[in-house]
Amino acid sequence: MGSGVRVAFCLAGIAISCYALYVEQMHQADEEYVALCDVSEHVSCSKVFSSKWGRGFGLLGYFIGNEHPLNLPNSAFGICFYLYVLVTGGVRHPLLAYVALLACVVSMAGSAYLAYVLRFELHDFCLVCVSSYVVNTVIFANSALHACEVNRKGGGKQKRR
Repeated sequence: MGSGVRVAFCLAGIAISCYALYVEQMHQADEEYVALCDVSEHVSCSKVFSSKWGRGFGLLGYFIGNEHPLNLPNSAFGICFYLYVLVTGGVRHPLLAYVALLACVVSMAGSAYLAYVLRFELHDFCLVCVSSYVVNTVIFANSALHACEVNRKGGGKQKRR
């Protein structure tokens, strides 16, 4: 998987996150709003985005308060993550490649946590959420391969003999 895959999936992640942010904002403004991803009672992204887990992963509110400006929608964190990986993911410096990989590991942990919440706490299926989990998995695999390649090649530097 090359940089084209990373770029395509980062752009897909940004689009998914922007749509999630849009749905949340529309639902906040009008509780009667029905998003395209609201298919049924148990397949509803609006239900998920408006839950306590839809902001700050359901955790930040405990530490900084639910109304704190940093208790952002999860999709805002997603946009930041995808932009970060888009910008730094292809850098051929070993340290930066591993930092990007670490960001991907954190995103995978967040995806696993939110998938658990989705299934066992909310008893819902969110098409947008699951799409972002797939995107995160592909970006993680791409970043892991890239980090290994950079490490193997010494960051693009040729060794002198």
